[in-house]
Amino acid sequence: MAFLVTIIFVALFACMAVALATTSDMNLLVSRNRLESNQASVLVETGLFLAQKELGGAPVSGNSASAVHAALASHLRDQLTYSNTLDPAAITASEDGVTFPPITLARDDGRTGTVELSITADGGVGSNPTIEIAATGRFGNAVRTAYYNLAAEARGPFSEFGVISKARILMANNARVQGANTDAEGSIFSSSDSQYAIKMSNNATVSGNAGVTGDDGSIQLLNSAAIHGDQAFDQPEPEWPEIDTAGFEQYVEQTITGDVAGDQTLHNIYIPAGTNPTFSGNTDIYGIVYIESPNTVKFGGNTNICGMIVTEEPPVENFNTNRILFQGSVTVSGVESLPDDSRYDGLRDQTGTFMLAPGFQANFSGNFNTISGAMAAGQFIFSGDANGTISGGLMNLSDANFLLKGNAHLTIDRQNADLTPVGFGSGYRLVCVTGSYKD
Repeated sequence: MAFLVTIIFVALFACMAVALATTSDMNLLVSRNRLESNQASVLVETGLFLAQKELGGAPVSGNSASAVHAALASHLRDQLTYSNTLDPAAITASEDGVTFPPITLARDDGRTGTVELSITADGGVGSNPTIEIAATGRFGNAVRTAYYNLAAEARGPFSEFGVISKARILMANNARVQGANTDAEGSIFSSSDSQYAIKMSNNATVSGNAGVTGDDGSIQLLNSAAIHGDQAFDQPEPEWPEIDTAGFEQYVEQTITGDVAGDQTLHNIYIPAGTNPTFSGNTDIYGIVYIESPNTVKFGGNTNICGMIVTEEPPVENFNTNRILFQGSVTVSGVESLPDDSRYDGLRDQTGTFMLAPGFQANFSGNFNTISGAMAAGQFIFSGDANGTISGGLMNLSDANFLLKGNAHLTIDRQNADLTPVGFGSGYRLVCVTGSYKD
């Protein structure tokens, strides 16, 4: 009997040992699965962070999903040129999306995991596409996938500053730049590498912010000059657009061969090289003003322009022979206000811009009331009593200083301006979509 009891207890203890061993194995398996799952999740987060870091705020272009994929792949290859984690040349684009090579990451204990990334857009930048980043992390037997979205946001050349200059910005003698709706609209920026990229004196004022770029860029304020917003130093060089003046010559119909007397109404005019005309007062111009180089074009008082000015870019920059002078009052309304006449078909769609004049100096010495459209020129000079409102902004394209002097007073209205004015190139950047994360 005692022997039987002993056998029973031995059997019970054996069963308990097996149960304990099984439980221990299960606990180890659960722990391993939890570890691998957590590691796979970390890999996913790492992949999404990498993509967001390289793409957030990046410029993007393309009129179709395939073109967007190609632009993104090109950008990523450039940004990851010196990466130690992947071969950037292996980042490819197709109609289906952007594909990365698998990224292998190792732990201190020698175990490795992989991250697989892909990016897909469902349209071109102008169609408000969703750009989805997919990241899949693999560690051991665990696989985790998560997604995050980006959007292509229109960012015009004047989204932060109303005056942008490659050269120094010099303001003196009561000159002012102010915002029409908010102080920040009256902000200025110079990318000159001169010591004083922005120099203001004698009561000159800026209502908004002032920014400079370059290691030596600085701001000098003399004799009660004031910047009422922030002063930002060592800012990144902006992406200067390629000013596009192509396609506007097709609209011309009237050729100007000399001076134009007052009390004239003109439509879609063409000014050949070397004409150097003066437009006397009380002149109304509708449509395009296309100016060949070299030319010095003068507009007298009471000039009304409903349309835009476009120039042929000179092969050699010379502001002595390529100038546009506004010597009296001028009023400008945009192409969208052109009459319902077939001669303006197509031109009415070229909105947001008044002047595209690379290689020309634009000189204002009289009142200009309101200019409905952004302006780009080789150099801007505002002097005397020049003052008025500019809907959009000003871009000084050359190394010749942007000058604002005398009682010149610029009011910048960016709030009501076209965000992507014609001729200034693409203006889309990638932004992260809050709340789009999913797994």
